[in-house]
Amino acid sequence: MSNDWEPKEEHQAIIASSLEFIFDELAELQEALHCPNSFIVEIANKVISEYKTNQITIRRDEE
Repeated sequence: MSNDWEPKEEHQAIIASSLEFIFDELAELQEALHCPNSFIVEIANKVISEYKTNQITIRRDEE
């Protein structure tokens, strides 16, 4: 992940459920569109690029 931040043990469950949700949504999209994996990767990269190019944290809760 990032060298600047590491998730705490209590974050592991929400990380796992978020990943499962993302995987499920991408699988549903692929099934609905009948598109190749490469298109799903393009979609995922569009989401990722927002986090890579935006130097400001998109959403940060108070600790």
